[in-house]
Amino acid sequence: MRRELSASILVLSLVSGVQAHDYWLQPETFFPAAEAKVAVRLLVGDDFITELERPFQKKPTLRFELVSKTKSLNLAATSQEGAKPVAEVSFSAAGSHWLVMDRDVAYLTLEPAKFNAYLKEEGLDAVLKERQQAKETEKQGRERYARHLKALLQVGATADDAWQKSFGQKLEIAPLANPAARKPGETLTVKVLFEGKPLTGAALFASYRAGEFIKKQHLRTDKEGHAVVRLEAAGPYLVRLVHMRRCTGDPKADWESFWSAFSFAVK
Repeated sequence: MRRELSASILVLSLVSGVQAHDYWLQPETFFPAAEAKVAVRLLVGDDFITELERPFQKKPTLRFELVSKTKSLNLAATSQEGAKPVAEVSFSAAGSHWLVMDRDVAYLTLEPAKFNAYLKEEGLDAVLKERQQAKETEKQGRERYARHLKALLQVGATADDAWQKSFGQKLEIAPLANPAARKPGETLTVKVLFEGKPLTGAALFASYRAGEFIKKQHLRTDKEGHAVVRLEAAGPYLVRLVHMRRCTGDPKADWESFWSAFSFAVK
């Protein structure tokens, strides 16, 4: 177990500073009781290894909601600037509840070698090939990026169909079955949508965590935007990807990327 964690830390040390880190939403439990109050944290790191916790920031937060089958609560309106955790939520009914956050664009410039390494690390082969064909591999990577985050909680024992909700995020990972109803040893198929359409051939990463043990899966979406995540054990999972394309109409960026992260757990 510790050998695999050490390998993850080694990878982290090699890519730190190469790319914008992953963000994800982490409730203190994915299976709260109906009457529970749950802290929600916005974490930053790589491969499900937490480096730091971000506070709530109103300006870059375009959307932050708690959504159930019948109700939507605007957490961005009630969360306090600088708060850690970013929210504390409670639930009026059992069933599936979504935490959804969209963050505004930010900018990043990387030196050529670091940008090329970042593209390779994230499986953005088409972008790297495009840079090679355009003889841009010695050019800085000027990037505009935005983040789209989701977490799915199962409140109480009563299941409903709210897990099927989608939120029109620019880049969105949608489960095709209720993760809370899946068991260790089974699989979970997810669908990746970009601008509402299936994203084909995208590199997708799924990480499982049990204490200090972290295991990562490298996946690719098929022609329907589907990928199959192996649920190897009980515990929390993070499914994430980056999609990038040429940026037009913005003098500060040559590329624009979209980051999506979906966190959940199985029992």
